[in-house]
Amino acid sequence: MSKLKHKDLYPAFNVSLGKTLAAAAWVDGDLNENEMDCLKAIVLQLPHINFEDWRKLKIYLAYPISPPEQKSIINDFLEKVFHKGHSKLAIEALIKIIKSDGEVTKEEQKFTKELESDLANNVGSFLKKLKFFLFKNSIHQQKSWDPSKGGREKFIHEFFDNPIYFLFRKAVLKEQLELPHSKPELQKICLYAAVLCWFAKEDDHLDLVEREFIINTLKEHSMLSDSVAHCILKIANNLNVSELQLSQLCFSMADATIQEERNKIFVTLSKLILLDREMSTKECEYLRTAALYLEINEKLWVQIMGNIHLKTTFSV
Repeated sequence: MSKLKHKDLYPAFNVSLGKTLAAAAWVDGDLNENEMDCLKAIVLQLPHINFEDWRKLKIYLAYPISPPEQKSIINDFLEKVFHKGHSKLAIEALIKIIKSDGEVTKEEQKFTKELESDLANNVGSFLKKLKFFLFKNSIHQQKSWDPSKGGREKFIHEFFDNPIYFLFRKAVLKEQLELPHSKPELQKICLYAAVLCWFAKEDDHLDLVEREFIINTLKEHSMLSDSVAHCILKIANNLNVSELQLSQLCFSMADATIQEERNKIFVTLSKLILLDREMSTKECEYLRTAALYLEINEKLWVQIMGNIHLKTTFSV
């Protein structure tokens, strides 16, 4: 990136560009892994942006962006574009995103043409260029994130605290599922599913046996219907649990449960590990992390590890 571009970029522009690229990635109704990786690479290479910004942008990657929300995102972005350097960077990044999965759909072509047109009209204004020249310092100091504006940013903290429940609540409205549980109970159940999926996907794969184990666990532990249990698992599985810290999930779980519940959760985690009769060094370390944050006492730890030693083969 040239010095000129670096000098003229600022945090609020970068974040707004990230949202716009997310809208572009969703425009065909699907967000695949290649698009996600490309978007992450572009965003994290921008100056004045950090991993926390990327973490917040994930709320825009969690579920599709509707046409009205897409329009709002683009309008906000256009307000932050002041000259051709901004416009050129946006188009270059947009092309990388839509080409990242190897094909360009009609929807993506239309989105690109419309944004190019909007940008061309936007940066052609002499008054806008003059505004950037005269008020550059205040423009650079704009807030990157402003929950008061509404939209998804109002829910960022809720998304961080329990992303699975956040998405589950949206799915409930869409699928019209019957829920006899209270909100705190469902939040706890969703956290439980997240922890289980974290362990099951330690090898980046959730197999049929692990899937059935988690479904049965959710149904028996939480008295869920089959449809609700499958809905929660689907969301937990689709979420990028590898980027959610195990310590963060277990800490939230500990905060929402009493010790007796935490002990049962820990026993269930050990049973999940025992499914393939093999335990890796990493799995052992993850179980130790869970024990620490779930405040498992030494007696139960020794009992569980003794059971694992009897029933599994250890691997590196």
